[in-house]
Amino acid sequence: MAREPQQHASQRPGRDTDEFARLMQQGTVDVRQTARKRRSPIVGKIALGLAVVSAAVDASAFAVFMGGDTEFAFGICFVVVFLTLIAAVLGFVAAVGGLGRWYGAIGVVVAFFANPVILIVILVFVAPEVLTGMGA
Repeated sequence: MAREPQQHASQRPGRDTDEFARLMQQGTVDVRQTARKRRSPIVGKIALGLAVVSAAVDASAFAVFMGGDTEFAFGICFVVVFLTLIAAVLGFVAAVGGLGRWYGAIGVVVAFFANPVILIVILVFVAPEVLTGMGA
């Protein structure tokens, strides 16, 4: 009976089989050689920073609105909507991709609450009397 060539191709003589035999005898795997490379948290930090900046700009838009310049405040809020959207997307990518998970997750939450549309919806449900006082 002739041996099939596939059986010999799967067995490579030398160090690989010796390493495998050693691991099988010890019953463990050496994890020192397979250490994972740590990913940089820069994306999560950028998302968090952008979310905090968006919250600050949103607060300044609110101050401008209270000062009476509604058109300028609307323009600022329009820009903040897109900034918070970018911060939320970056934060989500960071949280899912392991590029600064906690920074990214906190950035998503801050960006969500810094969004002017979300703030107005929250004000409508939580404190509608505040909105009636703004129009005066």
